[in-house]
This record gives sequence, C-alpha cells and structure tokens, in this order.
Amino acid sequence: MKPRLKRSTIAVLCAVPLLAAGIAAAVSSASASHTAPAATSSAPHAAGGQSPARRPVLLTGEVEALDTQTIVVPPSNSSPLVLRNFVAEGTSVKAGDLVLRIETGGAANVDRLKTELERAIARIDRDTASLEAGAIDTEKALITAEAALAKAKVDAALPKLQITALNYDRNQAELDRATRDLAIKIEARDNYRQSVQRRREDGELEVKKMQINLAFQIAQLKQAEVRAARDGVVVHGYSPWKGERFEEGSSAWPGNAAGVVQGDGQMAVTAWVLEADRPYLAEGDALGLRFDALPGAALTGKILSITSAPEARASWGNGRYFRVRIGLPEGHGLPLVAGMSVFAEPHAGAGTARKPAVAAEAPSIEGEIASRQALPVSPPTIPYVWQYKLASIAPEGAMVEAGQTIAQFESGEVTTQLMQQQGQLRERQRALDKMLLDQAEADRASELAVAEAQSNAEKAERKASQPKELIRRVDYDKLVIERTEKVALAKLAVTQRAVQIRARRAERTGLQAEVADIQQQLAALTRGQAAMTVVAPRKGLLMYRTTFSGEKVAVGSQVWMGLSVATLADPGQLYINASVPEAQASLVHVGQRARVTVPGANQALNAHVVALGRAFHGKSTAQSTIVRNLELQFDDNPQGLKPGAAVQAVLVADADAHGKERKQ
Repeated sequence: MKPRLKRSTIAVLCAVPLLAAGIAAAVSSASASHTAPAATSSAPHAAGGQSPARRPVLLTGEVEALDTQTIVVPPSNSSPLVLRNFVAEGTSVKAGDLVLRIETGGAANVDRLKTELERAIARIDRDTASLEAGAIDTEKALITAEAALAKAKVDAALPKLQITALNYDRNQAELDRATRDLAIKIEARDNYRQSVQRRREDGELEVKKMQINLAFQIAQLKQAEVRAARDGVVVHGYSPWKGERFEEGSSAWPGNAAGVVQGDGQMAVTAWVLEADRPYLAEGDALGLRFDALPGAALTGKILSITSAPEARASWGNGRYFRVRIGLPEGHGLPLVAGMSVFAEPHAGAGTARKPAVAAEAPSIEGEIASRQALPVSPPTIPYVWQYKLASIAPEGAMVEAGQTIAQFESGEVTTQLMQQQGQLRERQRALDKMLLDQAEADRASELAVAEAQSNAEKAERKASQPKELIRRVDYDKLVIERTEKVALAKLAVTQRAVQIRARRAERTGLQAEVADIQQQLAALTRGQAAMTVVAPRKGLLMYRTTFSGEKVAVGSQVWMGLSVATLADPGQLYINASVPEAQASLVHVGQRARVTVPGANQALNAHVVALGRAFHGKSTAQSTIVRNLELQFDDNPQGLKPGAAVQAVLVADADAHGKERKQ
C-alpha cells in the first residue's frame, strides 16, 4: 500500500505558505503519494489584474450529497434527550415519513396548560359574574333612588299654603337629598359597569395569552418529531462527545446532528483553501481531484463558488479557510459516497475518470459484536424530575429472563412530590365538598330573594289597583311609583339569581379543574414511580453503558433523565459492526466472505459482508481517520459470544472482483 498524504499534514503544510521550500516538499510528497504530477497555478486572478508569482495550492475536502437533509435533534426545555422512533440506518423513507422523535415532557406541559386555561376561563367567568351581580345591586339601588326622588317630587309639589311650613321645608330638603342620592347611585352604576367591562377585556387578553402559549407548546410538541423532507436513505450520525453512533434509545442533546436523509441525486465536493492561497483561485478554475477511497481514480472538477469570508477550522490549527464548492463532471462513472476524502489542486488539463485499481489482498479490519435488537435501560421521564439514583442493577453479562427486574432507580423528589400532591388533593377535595354545601345554601337564599321580590311586586300591584277616588291623590301617586319600583326590582332579582348561579358554577368548575389537574399529576407520578423498576420485556443479555467520564455505571451512580445505563441485547441476533479505513474501502464489497477471530476466546468463525455504510466519517473525536462502516453476518449462529466483544476479521479477496468496478 502506497503512503498517502493525510488531511492533517496538508493543513499544516498549508498553514506556512511563505516557506516555499516546505510547500514544494509537500507538493512532491503529495505527488508521490497519489502517483500524479503536482500542479501549480498561474493565478491570473490577483487584484489589479496583476498575476502573482507561481506557487502550488493544495486543497483538501470531502464528497457531499447535494440533496441531503440533516436530521437535527429537536429543541427541548430539558437535556439530554432520549431518541425514539429513530429509523434504522439504510431504511428508505419517503417525504413526510417520521424518522426521529425525542422523548420529552411536552405532552405533560400541554395537559397542564389546557387545565390552566380551563381554570383561567372559569376564574374570569366567576369574577365577571360576581361584578355583574354587584352591578345589579347598583341597578337596584338606582331604581330605589329614582323611586325615592319621584316620591319626593310628589311631596315637594304640594303648595306651601296647604301644609305647614315645617312639612314644606322637610319636603324640599328631601327632594334635594333624593336628587343628590340619585346622582351618586348613577355614578356608582357607571363605575360598576366600567369595572365589568374592564374585567371582561382583561380576561379576554389573559385567555388569548394562554391560548397563544398553549398553541406554542403544541407546535413545540410537533417539533419533537422530525420528518423526512425528501425521499432518501437514513444514515445515522455520531455522538460528538462519546463518538458512539446514534441509535434508537441513545442519549443526545438538542441541536445535535443525529444523522441525515441522503438522496441519490447529484454529488459535489466541498474543499477548504487557506486564507493566504485564496488569491490564486477563482470561480471556473479547473481542479484535479483524487480520492483516498478510490486509489488511482481521478477527475477534473470546476470551482462553482468560493465563500466571501474565511472561517476557522480549529481541528486544523489556527489558520482560517475559505469554503470552496467544486462541481463534478456529468457521467464520471465513479462510485462516490458522501464523506469520501478528496485531494484537490489546480489542474489545467481535461481529466477523465480512471477506474480504481483493486489490490490483490483484502484488508484485515477490527470491529465488535453487536445485537440487531437492543433495548435501552434508562430511568422514566417524569415531569420536573431531572436526576435519579441507580439503586440496583442486574450483573453485567447476565442473561435476563422476560419479566425479571433489570434495574431499580430511586428519586427522593418523586416521593416528595407524591406527598405534596396527595396533601393538596385532600385539601382541594375538602374545599370542593365545603363549596358544594355553601353553594347549595346560596342557591336556596337566592330563590328566597327572588320569591320575596316577586311577592313585594304583587303587593305593590294590588295596592296600586285601588280606585283612585278612595284615597288621596298624593298617596295614589306614591303607590304607582312603588309598583313600578317593585316590578323592576323583581325583574332584577331574577337576573341577579342567574348571574349568581353562573358565578357559582364557574367557581365550582375552576376548583374541579384544579382537583383534576392534581389527580393527573398524581397519576403521572404514580406511573413514574412504578416505571423506576425496569422489567425486561423479553429475554436478553444485559450490557452496561459508560458515563461521560468513560466509566461504566455502578450501583449508587447519579443518572440524569434521558441517559441510558445499560442495553438489553438479543443474543440470537448478533452481527459484527466494523469499519474499514478509507484507503482500503475500495477492496470491500457486499457478499465478500471473511474469517472472524475472537481474541482470547480461541474461536474462528465464518462471516460475510451484508451492508456497507452510506457515508464516510471520522472514526472518533480522538481519531480523525476517515472510515466507512460495514456489517458482517455470521454464517452460523455463534455460541458464547456477547455484544461488545472485540473481534478481528480478515476479508477474503474475491478473485472475480478484480478488474471490475464494484457498486458500493
């Protein structure tokens, strides 16, 4: 295998553009590595039309699919999150299909906001009805004041000569008092009406605000799901802090790229040019492209665009780089895969694709045994409970039967909340019982008030029905005024009773909604408390997971909500998850046979390649080597092997594959 120029080497060489000798050596090394002559750029694109001196320009980049959708972990108010309904890698999806959902407390928030909205509507209705009842009291007082003024006018109209001076003065004073009292009652009625209107408007604003918040929470709950925006194939990503592949049940943070939906359309190359080398490139320039994963293959691409501002690439050093988009020729015929490393340099000639040379010997790779069905073991998602304690867990490597307890979590917060909610529930239920008794008494009192007002109206009606000739004119006029007053008061009493019933109903509805809310919270806490005892849904092998510090979980460990502590793997569906370096990826194809050895177990098993990764990627955060994943299936069901065990596989060279292009 010929030596090849690593990306990190190129970056370091590009970071010292003024050292001509060093750059020349780098170009020479690159030429020897890729078995192609080094190219230089005449660079007639400098400012002012002056061509700068010739100098080599080196670029490194990777192949990208233009129709790729990044699967971003949705936003959430809590983190880390548990990935649910994550479609298996390699699955073909259509636009609109669900590819990922996060486990979040959004549903609990929506239920809580709906309950709060119901309680707010009931509270506003109660307050408005209470104010309306008070306004009716002012209407009653106003009717009484109007009647008093009308009677005072009757008395004040008596001539001074027909009554004593004392009575005349008393009548005039009563008229003046009744007039002032009527003005006060009118002002009180208007103030109450304004209070009712203000409370109604404030209530509408409050309800509208809560409805907007509820709609936002519902929209955020919908955002907990990620759906495919295009047809394509799902490719899983890698955890940025642990380097593990994201799978169903994995822990992630909002904003992480959990994977991509990769289409089968056009591909391009994204490369990076050092800031000092930017003047030597321009849109439309031809570049020679070579691929580490396809030894001997070369293409001529054309620069489509260069970003207007440089950006830092911390992993490459302190230099800044411009992003360069390079188009590929149509019908190039190379089996390009997203993530392939690309080496680019200015190239004047028209290059054509050359088929990759297949090495005589297949590579030897390392991998580990995994299970196709692995269930995560994690604490339950209980609203507003963030941390748990691992009280007990079955031994690692133990074969757990269906129904057997796997792990037991504890949380003092759950117990505290249960006691608080139970106390609040008892208090609210007692308050509801007392309210029902009080409201029943208030209903009887309002019925009596209406009956009394109607009785008074009937009495006034009978008195005013007397013949006018049998009583004094002044007394008759007062009886007519009193009849009008009592009839109006009876009507207002009926209206007030209806308003008071509405106020009591709203108050009862609000308290009942509060009781229902507490009962829902209690039910959620009870379910969460029961779920803290994790029971195996099926038979499986228990494998511990590591913490952020790289240590395996142990009894007494503190576990954050959304983190998995172990995996229940199905030992009957084992396979090998491995990766092959980019430079050797062209030597591997689906169906290729392999001889697998398990170090320390003195076992040698036959297997074959069943799948190749849909993209190239960095091996881990600690190792920037570009690799491609592959899966190997055992020919026979192995015995005594456990998920997580390291294996070595030697791929058998396929003689029929020499000299022909393999579609990967």
